[in-house]
Amino acid sequence: MSLNKPNTCEKKKSSIKIQNKDCNCTEKKNNFEDIIIHIETIYPKNLEDIGRDQFFHHYKKSQFPIRDITNKTEPHIEISAENHLRKCFQNSIKGFCKSKEKYLFLCTTVKNKEVGNGKFFGKRFIVGYIKKTKYEIREYNSSKKKYTVFGEICLVPFNQRLNYDDLKLNRSRSPQKFDKETTTNILNIIHSHNNNNVKDDCLEEMIKEEKAARGEGISIPNDLECLKEKCNHFKECLRRKVTKKNLFSEKNNTLM
Repeated sequence: MSLNKPNTCEKKKSSIKIQNKDCNCTEKKNNFEDIIIHIETIYPKNLEDIGRDQFFHHYKKSQFPIRDITNKTEPHIEISAENHLRKCFQNSIKGFCKSKEKYLFLCTTVKNKEVGNGKFFGKRFIVGYIKKTKYEIREYNSSKKKYTVFGEICLVPFNQRLNYDDLKLNRSRSPQKFDKETTTNILNIIHSHNNNNVKDDCLEEMIKEEKAARGEGISIPNDLECLKEKCNHFKECLRRKVTKKNLFSEKNNTLM
């Protein structure tokens, strides 16, 4: 069953905060730049085994559960985050960050007709989760604030048992909260895949599809908005790891 009652936000005393008052990073938005003047990182404690879902748009040319790389930047699996480059259900992410909820379940509607031999097309699935370990509050020179959640990310292939109909979940673009029983049930199904976390496969698929799209003259949002070396998460970005591996593979004519 789903919970409609909001969870109490976490109190300050149960969190650890790291402040960066000298940050002068910028984020590119619609041909102008917002300057980040302050970043606050919070590590929540005493989280509960409850959560909520977070919808993203599936890329129609892929059978993997990846975002629409021609229009979207979230979920930003490169750094195991949501709401990083762009705001996506900002109010829900803010509520999730401040709550006792531990799991952000990533969900999408299948747009590829080959997935599940066509049987999954148009259906909604949970495809993994971000297990919250921290979140950031970024304050901009425009007085705006943005919340970004980070954590351990697990992604799994589309599976009939994680279909919303089979899970008896409401299908809606509006986020919905899950109680402990529902959360536990979803986690059990996800982990029954013999811990088959396809996060790295999804990232490689994204990079491959981005390259193909560029070849067709399509602009990639991530190319325009990624801060690269200026990003305070650049060193931990998995995109660098995958790119280096692929370059090494091509240099040595090794099939990956």
